[in-house]
Amino acid sequence: MNTIRRTLVVAPYIGEFGWELMNWQGRVRWLTARGGFERLVVCARTDRRPLYGEVPGRVPVVFCPVPAFEMPGEANEDHRIWPDGRPVDSKLLRELVLEQIRSACEQGGVDLTDANLMVPGFRGRTWSTERSEQVFDTLRFSLTLTTDVLLVPRSRHSATERNRPLSWWEDLAARLTGGGLRVELYRAPLEESIRQLSRSRLAAGASTGGLHLASLCRCPHYVWGSDGNARWTRWGMTNRQRYETVWNPLGTPCRYDECGWQPDAAYAADQIRRTLDEIGLTDSNAAGSWALRPAWRVKRGLARVLHPADGASPWPWRLRQLVRERLV
Repeated sequence: MNTIRRTLVVAPYIGEFGWELMNWQGRVRWLTARGGFERLVVCARTDRRPLYGEVPGRVPVVFCPVPAFEMPGEANEDHRIWPDGRPVDSKLLRELVLEQIRSACEQGGVDLTDANLMVPGFRGRTWSTERSEQVFDTLRFSLTLTTDVLLVPRSRHSATERNRPLSWWEDLAARLTGGGLRVELYRAPLEESIRQLSRSRLAAGASTGGLHLASLCRCPHYVWGSDGNARWTRWGMTNRQRYETVWNPLGTPCRYDECGWQPDAAYAADQIRRTLDEIGLTDSNAAGSWALRPAWRVKRGLARVLHPADGASPWPWRLRQLVRERLV
């Protein structure tokens, strides 16, 4: 009888949704394909199934649902933070996650005796989105385009000044529909969000996880947020660089606007219409598969300068600074 000798068990992700999309599930795919595992066991909330349903190498996937459970603090990068910004102790997070793994695997009949566990480090470790460290595949469904603009509100409990009230989104939607555009509002659960993005010509909103999902669904997106003076993680890149190239492994058209977190609704409507004309899907490219434009290829190549392995980069710091400031 053939028996499965090597099993990789993946922990439920307790960090930010955007990080799970761009800094975790792609790593799971990479490790499954490269590690010689014969089975992948994913412990996650039921709605996360679309992220892990298929992996490279036709490795069988066992999904062990994890019920909603209370975690201390709020999601931040790959870990959690307290209201005052202090990180929740990584040892505590690991113990809580391991408890969920054991419970989910027991319910799913998975023996952990000889399993390899994949658990985040809870310290903000970043992986490159290049194929040398992660593997990505489109999440897009093959659907007819029925929506012109999918609005994606930010609703985080931290930095609430970056959120906009419902009345603002209603005003924005009215300005767009008044011009004859078909508008929807982004909603959960995850599979429905993917369907919405798959039938939309453009997604738009402030920097948030749903717009990273747009990237993996090959849905063009217009994103607004912090200007070039703000830097993101130890890479020291701007938010624009992250959306347009570094966390855009499929090359999905994206326009990042450094207008700040609270644009006027009239301004946002004008910019959405402009972006829809520039990069929005049409019936001829509804599959979301574009030939990568030369300018994006150049930017993507330069973005590799900003991907130090384990914090060490072979590129001189002056060149890295030039890329951060001007070229990507």
